[in-house]
Amino acid sequence: MQLALEKWKDSISYQSGLLATICGGAALILVLMELWTRPLINLRIEEDQNALLDEVLAGAPYANKVFAAPEVIVLNNHSYEIFTAKNTAGSTTHYVVRGAEEGFSGKISFLVGVDIDGVITGVRIISHTETPGLGDKIELAKSQWITSFNQHSLANTPLWGVKKDGGNFDQFSGATITPRAVVKGVHSAMQALANNMEKPAHDAT
Repeated sequence: MQLALEKWKDSISYQSGLLATICGGAALILVLMELWTRPLINLRIEEDQNALLDEVLAGAPYANKVFAAPEVIVLNNHSYEIFTAKNTAGSTTHYVVRGAEEGFSGKISFLVGVDIDGVITGVRIISHTETPGLGDKIELAKSQWITSFNQHSLANTPLWGVKKDGGNFDQFSGATITPRAVVKGVHSAMQALANNMEKPAHDAT
C-alpha cells in the first residue's frame, strides 16, 4: 500500500495536478490582492489630483466638485478627460484636462489647468515612473521645469517641442525623452480641449 502510494506521488499526473493547484492558488492570491489594492490606489490618485487642483488653477476659487463629471475626448487614439471649474454663479471659469503620455520608462499622468481664453494656468504631474535624478525633474518638488508651461496657449506657442527638436521648451541634460513626452502630452491635451470647446459652435451651424 505504501509502495503504491509512493509510486502514485512520483507519477506525472500527480505532479502535474500538484503544480496546477499551486499555480491556481498563486493566481487566486494575485487576483485577490489586485482587488484589495485597486481601491486604495484609486483613492491615492484621487487625493493626489485633488491636492494638485489648486496648483493647476493657480489658486483660482471654484465652487463645484471639479472631478465629478468628466467628458472624455479621444484624439489620435489617446483619451483625455475634460473637467470644468465653476464659480458660485455656475459659470465656467477654467478647464482641467487629465491625460497621459508614454515616457522613458512608463506612463506619465498629468493635469493641465486652462482658463476660458485657452491659456494654461498650470501643469502638474500626477504619477510617473521616470528615472530618479533625471526624468523625475518633471516633478515640481525636483525642478521648476513644469512651470514653464504657464501662460502658454495654442495661439501663442506655434512650436510645441523641446529646444533640441526646435521647440520652445527646455529639455533635461541626459534625459530628453521625458520632457519631450510631457510637452507632447500637454500639447495633445490642449488640442483635445480646443476641439471640445469648438463643438457647440460647430453643432449650432
